Amino acid sequence: MKPRVLLAALVAVNLVHAAESPLTPLDGSPLVTLPTSWTFMGNGGPQALPGKCELGIDSGKAGDGQALYTVRCTNAALPSFGGARMRFDVAPYRGKRVRVSAELMASGIQGVADPRYPNVAGEAGLWISVGTPRTGAKSDRMENRTIKGSTGWETRDFVVDIPADAGNLLAGYWMQGKGQVWMRNLKVEEVPTTVAVNFHLNGPRPDAIPDLSLAPVAEPRPTDHFLPPPDRWLALGEQTFELCDAGIDAKLLAAGQRNLSIACSVPVRGSLRHTFEAQPWWGKRVRLSGWLKTDKVESTAEGGGRPGASLFLSTTADSNAVIYNATLTGTTDWTYEEIVIDIPAGSLAPYIPMGLSLNGTGQVWVRDLKFEEVSHDTPVTLMSEAVRNNPGRAQ
Repeated sequence: MKPRVLLAALVAVNLVHAAESPLTPLDGSPLVTLPTSWTFMGNGGPQALPGKCELGIDSGKAGDGQALYTVRCTNAALPSFGGARMRFDVAPYRGKRVRVSAELMASGIQGVADPRYPNVAGEAGLWISVGTPRTGAKSDRMENRTIKGSTGWETRDFVVDIPADAGNLLAGYWMQGKGQVWMRNLKVEEVPTTVAVNFHLNGPRPDAIPDLSLAPVAEPRPTDHFLPPPDRWLALGEQTFELCDAGIDAKLLAAGQRNLSIACSVPVRGSLRHTFEAQPWWGKRVRLSGWLKTDKVESTAEGGGRPGASLFLSTTADSNAVIYNATLTGTTDWTYEEIVIDIPAGSLAPYIPMGLSLNGTGQVWVRDLKFEEVSHDTPVTLMSEAVRNNPGRAQ
């Protein structure tokens, strides 16, 4: 029985100077550690993939006097994601149209053939995020105009109108799959209003609405035990979570029931997580509900987390804000559970996570998930004392 899991991408810290010829094999030179002004992308969230990538400045390449920032992903069995971003001073650009641009070069960027992750393309690009107290943070990674394969230096850009109340502006670079990308000359500059905008901040992105249909990525075969998680769902956990199954229980699906399930024969901590845009739900009271079932779930407190099987919903993407409900142990029949919380207005955290977790052994299922706004006279779910006293250990 082969595990069907996605693990959070663990991004190795390192650094880069650029290559002039993209047609050579992947550069194996040591990478120089990124400055502390850079932060890493790839661990969790909607971009999480299981393989590791190296990030940094390429010290083995000439970059015309410029630092060459790079991502290098070499895993041929698991698709990987890695990226880095830095914060720009947004004050000079408030109320103005700006271009955020950089030059990118690719070497052998391609997808990784793995039937568990059939829809992960090999590609790279720039990343941008603009945040305001009014609308929250909106980000984009140019999904429709990425670079692939091997290329020379190509300029990529975002053109965006910076709101007058903008609180932050971040930009960076990323890649997923296998290969290497270099970036140089990342900059922000004001442009005339005659330059067309290609990054629009108005209106919710497609991922503003949770997809709880639990539609399978493939039809189950008679020999399948588990199928991969549905689109926009990720299986995340400790390294030993590879010993578990996480996704859709194929036998239950074949019987006509869409579901999520986690099954572990060793005591570990893992989850199936779905994230969606926070801003459309600001200031609203919401409810996540579903039917849970467990089989021989034995909880463990090792490694932290809420023991047992749980449905969870958070107010923000900050793991310290996770709220759990419906923690079950032992063997239970289908049981209706719900979580009701208030989504605070004004947070710059762009996403809200929800999902199913298992901290221990056994198997848990959830079906008929529903997320909806409810009236403010609906009682909210109280956070347990254990989570309230130690929220950082909640997931």
